[in-house]
Amino acid sequence: MSTEDMRVKSRLSNRLARLARAVLEPEHRVDPATVTIKKNNGSFEIPDCKNCRDRCCVHPRRDEGILLSLRDIATFVDSGLGDFIVGRYTFKKKNGTVQPEIDQMPRLKKRKGNCIFYDEDSGLCTEYGLRPTICRRFPYEVDYRNTKSGAVPIARFISEVSCPTISIRYKENSVQQMVADAIENENMSIEDEQLLPQHHKELRKMGFGPYLPAPKDCPT
Repeated sequence: MSTEDMRVKSRLSNRLARLARAVLEPEHRVDPATVTIKKNNGSFEIPDCKNCRDRCCVHPRRDEGILLSLRDIATFVDSGLGDFIVGRYTFKKKNGTVQPEIDQMPRLKKRKGNCIFYDEDSGLCTEYGLRPTICRRFPYEVDYRNTKSGAVPIARFISEVSCPTISIRYKENSVQQMVADAIENENMSIEDEQLLPQHHKELRKMGFGPYLPAPKDCPT
């Protein structure tokens, strides 16, 4: 298992990045410099994966799986792994009218109810260097704390998950990387929420057609 980032970003990724830069203002994104890391009793938390018994790569339910953003899809396609993507984006409907809110997202293909990258014998990811951003940031996320001057982004270990944890006093590389990936994942979500309902025509022309709903099922 390689820890190197093996994701390829070329044609489709570059097209998506140009569109995002053209239509999204910088203030729409989370600036990493503004994000503080929430501590627990003065310590940083990291997942104790070796002692975890609740594998997040196991998805027995039909509606479960690793959700993929537009950027994840682009890098998978650019890496020659488009066949690992299943499903399409869908939008919510109300009284027969398509709404701009995303309802369903494409997922990473599964095998025997597990993520296709999951190895049952070792309990490890067989394509660690190719894993999507949501896997890279887990179990960290960007949350927001309300202040008098507005919402302030914070990176936090998700307390709702059942991961066993290790407390460390210093912000080691693993914490910094999970926080960076959490910020990237949040910005990807922001991009998707604006690009998909408002620019699905451009996305279809770029090559995202197989992962989008039919034009009649998109916002007008």
